[in-house]
Amino acid sequence: MLYNANIPYPKIKVERKDIEIAKDLLNSYAGRVSEDTAIHNYVFQMMMQDQPELKKILEGISIVEMHHLEILGKLIYALGLTPLFANVEDNHTTWFSGQYVNYEKNWQQILSDNIFQEELAIKNYEKIISKTNDINVKHILKRIVLDERVHIEIFTKLLEQSL
Repeated sequence: MLYNANIPYPKIKVERKDIEIAKDLLNSYAGRVSEDTAIHNYVFQMMMQDQPELKKILEGISIVEMHHLEILGKLIYALGLTPLFANVEDNHTTWFSGQYVNYEKNWQQILSDNIFQEELAIKNYEKIISKTNDINVKHILKRIVLDERVHIEIFTKLLEQSL
């Protein structure tokens, strides 16, 4: 099973430094709805899962999210900020917290929550895409969105099978 869109990722480059876009990306990097939070969620879910097939799916998706985290970190740095594990809004820094992790144990609720979080992540990326004029940033984020859509498809199929 593929856990990502089977097309290459664009090269990580930017037209110029853009601190505002970098700050927006920090939220997708390590905020409440972020790649870092997704990784923690899926690793927790994997540890709570007894079925080897489901563990493998969660592991595969978490590895894709780790790749997104790396891409965003490099992109944030290229845009002019250090990729902190934090949210920055109105010059206020909120550090990543384990409170962001969903510790739900009901499998159907987990899947519903995962779908919702992936949809929120896409909305956040789409906001940044519409906000930036940098075509390179747009291409990178659009590519990540393709993977998030694959994750929604996987979680949706799993949810339908569990009903």
